Amino acid sequence: FGSCFAWHYEDHYAYSVNYQHCGAPKHWYGIPGLYANDAEQAMNAFLKQHNCGAFEQFDLTTMVSPLLLHKLYGLPVYKARQNAGEFVVTFPQAYHCGFNTGFNVNEAVNFATADW
Repeated sequence: FGSCFAWHYEDHYAYSVNYQHCGAPKHWYGIPGLYANDAEQAMNAFLKQHNCGAFEQFDLTTMVSPLLLHKLYGLPVYKARQNAGEFVVTFPQAYHCGFNTGFNVNEAVNFATADW
């Protein structure tokens, strides 16, 4: 098993593009930005129920199962598998998390469009 990244969205509601140069696949889970407030409420409810601290968007340590967020709280959660040579784009305020299945080389950059 490789590394993981916790639920978050990009600073300043920016877009992000991630390119995988080589290596093992990366699995992504995403919640559309339209549901950002609902996602925060769901994560806080789940953490409170399990006697954990509050969810902090920029703490970057909260991992709640995407399946639980979907089944218990009705959030739309989407999954993507990124392979070498592929791009993944995240949209403003869209929560995402995931994990690497082994060693890989990726690079990412945040960007804004004219409507930002």
